This record gives sequence, C-alpha cells and structure tokens, in this order.
Amino acid sequence: MDTKKFIFCALDFTDLKKTLDFIKLIKNNVGGIKLGLEFFTKNGPQGVEKIKKFGLPVFLDLKLHDIPNTVKQSLKNVLSLEPDYLTVHLSGGYKMIEILQDVKKKTKIIGVSFLTSLDGEDLKNMGINMNASEYVENLVKIGVNAGIDGVVSSANEVENLKKKFNDIIFVTPGIRLPSDKRDDQKRIESPRSAVTSGADILVIGRPITESKNPLVSINEIINNIENEK
Repeated sequence: MDTKKFIFCALDFTDLKKTLDFIKLIKNNVGGIKLGLEFFTKNGPQGVEKIKKFGLPVFLDLKLHDIPNTVKQSLKNVLSLEPDYLTVHLSGGYKMIEILQDVKKKTKIIGVSFLTSLDGEDLKNMGINMNASEYVENLVKIGVNAGIDGVVSSANEVENLKKKFNDIIFVTPGIRLPSDKRDDQKRIESPRSAVTSGADILVIGRPITESKNPLVSINEIINNIENEK
C-alpha cells in the first residue's frame, strides 16, 4: 500500500513563495495538496496554476455556498484550472449540487457536511435538534441523491456513512496524532483510525506545516497509519 497517497497537506498560507517552497520540501512525501481560501483570495487562479506545475493532485477547498446559479457560474470560473477536487457546502441543498453536474467536467465535487471545528453543542446553538451524526447523514443523503462525488466528514462519522454510501470519496479533516495539539478542532481522530474507518483522503495541515521538521512529521503520520495498535 502506498500510504502517502492518503495524505493531502493543507497549505493554508497566504504567501505564494512560502507555499511553493513548502511544496518543494514535501512533494515526494504526500499524495496531494489542499489549497483553501487563505491562499486563493490572495493568489487567485494564477497561484493555483503555479501549484499545479508540481504534478500533485490539487484539492481546491473553496466551500462554495450560494444560490444554485451563482455557485454554477463560480464553478465555471475555476474549472479552467482543472483542480482534481473542489468543495461546496452540502447545506446549499439539492438544487445547488444538482446544477453542478452539467459543468463539473473532470473535477470531483466534494460536499462539506459539518465542520470539524463544530460539535453537537454548536448544532443546539443553531436551533438544530439532532446530534452531529444524524445531521451529517442527512446532508450526505441529499448530496448523494444530487450526484455529489464525495463528502468531507470527520472520522467519527465515516465508518457509519461508508456502510450506507459506499460509492463516494470520503475526505477526512481533523486528523491528529496523540502527541499533536487539538488547535480549533473538536471532532478529531488518528490517521490510522480514519483510514481504518474508510477515509480515502486525510486532509492534514498544522501538524505538518507548523512542525519543526515537516518530513519527520509526515513520516510519523505514515507510521501511524501502517503500525498503530
């Protein structure tokens, strides 16, 4: 098993040179690169083009969420970049996701379910009377019925979702080794636990990007996937 393929490093940097230098360092040790709003709002499509020259899969995490036509037109604007993956919020609803099927081309549309920085208490504060697992499953069902290619969910939900929706890609953030800080993540799991539960892509940012030795940290993640008891 080529374990590194699971690891998509989240480069939530603003500075283009810092991003490019970091990719040069880790490019042979990860399965792909995730770029978010911090990077895109500063560097735009031209920045993504520079990242693509490394030949790694690009996960463009823009979390689009608006009325269906606005999201459709926004998707058209980034499809020329041919990202391998692009995120939208499942809470945008069935019509917003369905309308993307005619324009997505080769890009896999990944639906964001419930941010791993939130938990059941946050749902209560939003006036939603269900637990996190129920809420995520409802959103995923909407996405699958509308033609979504994959979903983002915490490792806590993946195993259950995989039993019910086994033909989609599962992307899991909130990955931490036992020795890592939780940062602002509430629903976290180890790399091994996420992969065993059925995750296809592990999005890992700060445990790598804030490490004193990123390559050592990546190796620790790989070892955890392969050897954790």
